[in-house]
Formats: sequence, C-alpha cells, structure tokens
Amino acid sequence: MLCKLDCRSLLGALILTALLGSYARASNPVPHKAGEYFSSFKAEPYMMIEDFAEEPIYDCTLQYYYYIPCPTYSWFWAYSGWEPGDVLGMVFTLTDEPTGARCPCDPAICHHIEYIRVLEFAGYGTSYPGLFTVEMDFYCCDQSGYPSCHLWNSGGVELHMGWNYIQAVPPVPLDPCKPEDHPWEWNPASIAVTMTMTGTEGEYPAVGFDNVSTSYHAGCVMHDIGCLPAVFPRTWAGGMGASVHSGYVGSYPFQYWPPLPLPDGSPFDQVNRLRFGFVEAAWRLYVLCTVVPNVPDADTQPITWSAIKSIYR
Repeated sequence: MLCKLDCRSLLGALILTALLGSYARASNPVPHKAGEYFSSFKAEPYMMIEDFAEEPIYDCTLQYYYYIPCPTYSWFWAYSGWEPGDVLGMVFTLTDEPTGARCPCDPAICHHIEYIRVLEFAGYGTSYPGLFTVEMDFYCCDQSGYPSCHLWNSGGVELHMGWNYIQAVPPVPLDPCKPEDHPWEWNPASIAVTMTMTGTEGEYPAVGFDNVSTSYHAGCVMHDIGCLPAVFPRTWAGGMGASVHSGYVGSYPFQYWPPLPLPDGSPFDQVNRLRFGFVEAAWRLYVLCTVVPNVPDADTQPITWSAIKSIYR
C-alpha cells in the first residue's frame, strides 16, 4: 500500500536573492542561521582518505560529493555549530549518475536501502556518550520532490571520527515510493535522507562536506576520484533539480525544503562564494539490488554477501 502522508503543508516557500543574498521564507520570519547566511556555523578544513574497503557485493551507490585526490587524501569541510534539533537533509534520485566513478542505480531492480554512510570529524565514540548523537530518517519524495512518506528511523546513533556506516536492518523497501500503475523505470524514486542533531551539545557533530575551494587553492588537480572534472561553482536555483542536493533543513523536519545549501568555506568570503558556490554533504546511500539466480522459474530475491557466503558453508 502506498503511503498517503502529505508533508507539503509543513513547507514554506523559499526565495534566494542571488548567491550573495539572504534567505527568506514566505509569511514567516527566517531563523537567525538562515538569515545571517549560516554565520553561526563553523567550517574547518580537514583532509580525509576514502574508505577503499570492500563494498557490499550487490549494492549500487548514490553520492554527490567530490573526492579530489591531493594526491591521495581529499579536502573536506567539517561543519559544526549546530543546535539540538537542527536537521540536515539530502535528496537522492535512483537514476542520477553519482560521483566517484560509480554507475547509476537500475530503478528496475534496486529497491531496498541497506546503508547510509556519513563523514564526521569530531566524534570520539563512547568516550563522550551523547555528545555526537544523531538520528537518520528516510522518506519517499512525491513527484514534486517533497518528502511525502516516512520509511525508516535509525534511533540514536553515536557518530565517530571518520566514515560512519549506518545500517538499516532489515533493508528498507522502497515499495511505497513506486508510482501506482507504472513501472519503476517510468518514474525513478527520489529518497530524502535527514540527519537530526539529538546530542547534548548542539555544536557537534562536525559533519563532513566536500571542499572545492581549499582543493583549488592547495593546487590539487581538480578532478574527482573517477577522473571526471570537478565542476564548480555549484549553484542553487531555489527548487528541485538544482545542482546542489544537500543542506540545512531547519530546526524541525522540512522547515525548509529543498534544503538550504551551505557555502564553500566562510559565509563572509564573498569572492569564494561566487567562485566556488556551495558544498555537498559527504553522504553515500547504498541501495540493495535484486539478483535473479540462474535457474528456471526462480524467484527474484535480494541477495546479500552474507547469503552468498552461507551457500558455501
């Protein structure tokens, strides 16, 4: 059965008055963070190496951030300065071509979310319990691009410094995202993923975003790890289908949608903002794809690496 929850009544209209302008929300005052162009947020540059460990065998992945080898590690921004209840968000679309030399997901066979991977720079695991706690949520988006059906909540997750793999057990089916009476290929699913800050300290976690400006000024060769050019500046037109997919959602879910993008570096650096645009959260979504065993009349089943190994025990 399809979810019928409509969240659009919670959403305010947004106007972005050019790249250097401030945000405004129709009929409601703008929070200080948006009104001051996120001036209360902090952005610190760090280098991090990609996790080249073995990926899940039957997953496709979606991501929009740049990993610019310089020469091996890449620059990222660590954004902090949050308040408890602040929400970040990103929209993933199954057929988008991801960065990082990855192939698009096949909407005909990739229908379960297995992991969301996020980058964090300040967490110390259980050394400071509750300090770096977040909750992740998955939603289906309707044809207008707005979250319309809640799929999953992670509960409290304690982030640690580095790449965090947050697993959905069991994998979350995307069946509620399928348009009625149409095959998946006709209208590929868009999935909204949000991160809500629920820790005792609002300033942390330090969430990883990609960093084009520092890479450029450091003399890095401006291409992604897949050797495609790093295209900048990223712009934001104030609507779905823009080149930025992630940003600040507000102090409650969907206060602003699509998310308000974060600038590449200091919010007061006028030159860099025009030259480099906005950043993408260093998040990767793993979508489990079905595999048809090579036997007559076999059912199509999601096959995980654990299931494959069990065959040979």
